[in-house]
Amino acid sequence: MKVIAHRGSSQLAPENTLPAISRAIRDGADAVEIDVQLTKDHECIVFHDEWLNRTTNGKGFICDTPYGHIRTLDAGSWFSKRFRETRVPSLDQVLSLVSRHPVELHIELKNNLIVYKGLEEKVIDLVQQYQMEDQVVISSFRRESLEKCLALAPNIRRGYLCWSTTRPLFAHYEWRHLQLYSVHPHVSLMDTSLMRLQRLGYRIFPYPVDRKRFLRQCITLGVDGLFTNSPKKVKQMIKNHNAS
Repeated sequence: MKVIAHRGSSQLAPENTLPAISRAIRDGADAVEIDVQLTKDHECIVFHDEWLNRTTNGKGFICDTPYGHIRTLDAGSWFSKRFRETRVPSLDQVLSLVSRHPVELHIELKNNLIVYKGLEEKVIDLVQQYQMEDQVVISSFRRESLEKCLALAPNIRRGYLCWSTTRPLFAHYEWRHLQLYSVHPHVSLMDTSLMRLQRLGYRIFPYPVDRKRFLRQCITLGVDGLFTNSPKKVKQMIKNHNAS
């Protein structure tokens, strides 16, 4: 079962930062998941929320703020004084780091609330510059975005994120053209009926799985992998379960 570090090892370091990603690699995660958005001046940065307020000392929306300002913000003190002055990384910086390690990188396009024009092109161009096409999975809640990724780079795997329902996926003929690699359902959607999607060829990666009861459910159902904020702990839990 593949263990994917959700925003890095985000229970041990500030989410979506280089320390969190580095920690996930040290923790033995099989893959790292990050979120990407575009700044006002179209720099691709790694950040989850559409606004700066929660995880930095800045304010306002990402799309209204130039990268030159964002890169000066403190993105670590909210988590712990130990991470004071940690910066918001660019996708370029993250690709440079991950490319040196044998781990997958799941890149979520954060365009479900704000549709960033050119986000898909920017991400794919950077992935291709680092020759990481085989190391990356691009995911989105937006079907149109996945269609664009397929047209731009059919050799880069694509994953569909599901928050409230997976019902449309069962009408397989409507989705077959997307040539999806994986489906990423919220863990609350997990049940035996969802696992029928495996027979249609999709890998199933639920998120976020941190509690023991959810992990046991995922193991019982036979998911292909899972997103977790605590990859080291979850890998040990899986090891203990397999040994029992």
